[in-house]
Amino acid sequence: MEIASILLAIVCYGLAAYAWRRFQSPIFMIALLSGHLGALTIPLWSWLYGISYRADLSVAATFMGQPLTWFVLIASTWLYALPALLTLALYQTHWWFPGYITGALTYAAFLIYHMLVEGLGLRTQTWSYRVAGLPFGVSNALLTALIAALVSLALLYALLAVRHYAWPSLLMTLLPATFLILLLVRGLLGAPLWIVLMLDGRTWALQIGALSALALLLWGVHIVISGLRRMNRSGVI
Repeated sequence: MEIASILLAIVCYGLAAYAWRRFQSPIFMIALLSGHLGALTIPLWSWLYGISYRADLSVAATFMGQPLTWFVLIASTWLYALPALLTLALYQTHWWFPGYITGALTYAAFLIYHMLVEGLGLRTQTWSYRVAGLPFGVSNALLTALIAALVSLALLYALLAVRHYAWPSLLMTLLPATFLILLLVRGLLGAPLWIVLMLDGRTWALQIGALSALALLLWGVHIVISGLRRMNRSGVI
């Protein structure tokens, strides 16, 4: 999976360079670079959510006693940005428009994409979860995919909101976007779950934590989709 991740990152940067020339905007390139900054939060999520990576992966740095591998650093380039950038390209070529229904369908497509990534990572044993199964038959992998899909959707919102900005403003607002969105979604909305996981809570506590996190995530999806619809109606995009 490491080689595939590197090749995909190269392809994404090549397409971003082409999009830069096609649309006369560096927004695609900056969004990919934003993923590298977002990767700096991965050791925190590994600690909070009990995620471990394969021991033979090369380590780029260590934070809080958790390794940040080169694989994660490279994969973060496209993991969250790829579906958002593809949707942005569809919007700029008039093949997609923001609305509540289209936003919900877009989130569903993002969810399928992230579930495929999760499945591939678990199947190749690139990463694993300390608590694989959560209450009510929800797997940790599914919850991670729900979180990741919301991150991609929020990144799409940010891309649409700043796409007309000048270079300096694009860099200042978009470069830290993935980092900040991850802190908001995984850190705040996922808090009911990771707090229980950190405390090794009992089954009833895990049930409350999982349900609370799921409810907050769905609320977050509603907020972002509603924001896309309002942005379109107001003519901002």
